[in-house]
Amino acid sequence: MHILVTDATGTVGRLVVRQLVAAGHTVSGIADRPHACLDAAADLVCAPLSDPILQHLADEADAVIHLAPVDPSAPGSADIHGVARVTHAAGRAGARLLFVSQAAGLPDIYHPAEDLVSTSWGPSLIIRIAPPVGRQLDWMVCRTLATLVRAKVSEQPIRVLHLDDLARFLVRALDTDRTGVVDLATPDTINVITAWRLLRSVTPRSRLHRIPDWTHPFPELDPTAAQEDWAFDFGWKAIEAVTDTARGLVGRRAGPAGATDHGGQLPIPVEAPPRLTSSSELRSAAPEGMEGEFDDRIDPRFPVFSATSLAEALPGPLTPITLDVQLSGLRTANQAMGQVLALGGVVGEEWGSRAIATFGHRPYVGVSSNVVAATQLPGWDEKAIVQTALVGQPQVGDLLPFGQPRLAEGPLRPAAKAVVVARSIALLRHLRANTRAYNAAALAEHADTEQLSLLSDASLGVRIRLLRDRIHQGWILTALWLIDTGITAAALQPTGAGSRVPGVGMIMDSDYVKDEIRDLAMALRNDPTLAALAAEGNLASIHALSPKAARMLDAAIARVGHRGPGAGELASPTYADNPRMLLAAAAEAAAAPAEPTPPPTLAQRIATNARVSRELAHDTTLRFTHELRMTLRELGSRWVAADLVDAVDDAHYLTCDELVTIPADARLRIKRRRAERDRLQAHHPPEVIDHAWIPVARDDATD
Repeated sequence: MHILVTDATGTVGRLVVRQLVAAGHTVSGIADRPHACLDAAADLVCAPLSDPILQHLADEADAVIHLAPVDPSAPGSADIHGVARVTHAAGRAGARLLFVSQAAGLPDIYHPAEDLVSTSWGPSLIIRIAPPVGRQLDWMVCRTLATLVRAKVSEQPIRVLHLDDLARFLVRALDTDRTGVVDLATPDTINVITAWRLLRSVTPRSRLHRIPDWTHPFPELDPTAAQEDWAFDFGWKAIEAVTDTARGLVGRRAGPAGATDHGGQLPIPVEAPPRLTSSSELRSAAPEGMEGEFDDRIDPRFPVFSATSLAEALPGPLTPITLDVQLSGLRTANQAMGQVLALGGVVGEEWGSRAIATFGHRPYVGVSSNVVAATQLPGWDEKAIVQTALVGQPQVGDLLPFGQPRLAEGPLRPAAKAVVVARSIALLRHLRANTRAYNAAALAEHADTEQLSLLSDASLGVRIRLLRDRIHQGWILTALWLIDTGITAAALQPTGAGSRVPGVGMIMDSDYVKDEIRDLAMALRNDPTLAALAAEGNLASIHALSPKAARMLDAAIARVGHRGPGAGELASPTYADNPRMLLAAAAEAAAAPAEPTPPPTLAQRIATNARVSRELAHDTTLRFTHELRMTLRELGSRWVAADLVDAVDDAHYLTCDELVTIPADARLRIKRRRAERDRLQAHHPPEVIDHAWIPVARDDATD
């Protein structure tokens, strides 16, 4: 269907648009202003609802979802006149109208709006919602937050609604032709005092004085119709939804228009900007007819890309879910780095979009943009970037072609670096505490196989979206530690203790597993018989001959079982799945000659401490990756049992939003994407791309 969404660039609008696109609908939107995170597949018109274009858009739509605020005090409000215009346009077009009404809002505002919709010419559905909550802290959630934090402490129960469930219900409602009114609220309740305690722990009451309360925070709602008549399954329980609101408040300050980043704590990102593929400056790098669904396009001013530093952690061709989660996470991390770099114009756009890009289902480091950015970051080595990216490769073209935008040069270059250092130090002041908090969140939000089996399909879906956001948070932390690594290297340059950064591709470098199996490798090195059995992957003999080595292996599995070869790929098996892989890695480490370790100097200890913290951020990101991997396996097995897909790993061929709202053509999408990945298994891009790429047969590939 063709769906028109008003206020499409608002927080809820962007969330709904992504779900509609994932479900296979064609979407157009109208809003006062654009937004960088709006799904690129949506056709946006920037205009007020009073513009005649509204009728034209409604005429083309099968349904209209009206999300523009009705409350005059809300940011970007279209007030009751907006409701009248949308109702009129939908009625003339014969389009079904879905209107979201605030049950907790002022009756003098929302009752007339509901009357307008219910008495319109066309079919309509009014979705009357409980006070909204969730980590997507828009103006509505901030009002709920202020209402609960300022509420008199009591045992009174309250129903809430997570914005995830609102978006899911709107997509579900489009699959029916039902009209009338439906109440949407969590089936269970939470006591006001419990909600107060959860929210006060992350935001003081004094910061909420400018945010108005909901007039009627305890509306009479009957959620049974949504469950029984609509067969809608809520993904969030009341206490979980309020907890998620508290999760989103970390590092943010609530305001009347929504929350903004604030303070030294790193907030969890809730959305990633879409890939830029439609600019007139961009060119397809693939041969005609071979451009993949998830491929980036190349700006001729930044023409060189290399897969060398990413191939081990993210071995291609990657599955669509990995491309959707990991590559968008790395892009989000690069944008966070770009804010420190103070990049602007086309350089900043290139860094934020394609510092790490995708070609042929494989990740590539943008060598050109990394070389440019290295001139701005202390401790980053331009020569090392080129040597790492292009080692053993034929000569490529000029990394910085004529007309290439450059950053500060000559006398301005030291001043530019000083600005970056000052920004970096201010940003990195809380980095170690943020990393510890992130690691604690991984432990608190862990769910084992048994716990996952008890969750509903809807709960698994919203968990997938939460884990995606957590993974993105981890890549931001790891990227910030790369900046710290460069500053440390620059400070320790006279001692030679700090290793200089060879570009953003170092974000995947890790010795964590090597460090964790050091004792096991030493035991194997001291016993050639055990080493030979380990190289063969003979677990049974290892357990029989050396209980001590077996205990070391079990302990290592407990520490690094969530990792494995190609740990970033969500379809990859882990050491916990196949302990023989870890045993083989220990045997390989044992076969290498032991190197003496002299007492570390002060400079070496400083460099080591920085590396350990970066490794912790990176490993925790991979822990969340494994949490997502296990969730996908559980969901995939359920879909197979329900005959929605053919194989458990079919879940890896859908994106996050498609997993939340499974599209009607899911089998066709999976089949098409499998065929594309199979083709790229045999013929894929080379390790280095210069403007364009020609397929390399697997037998001729060097990777």
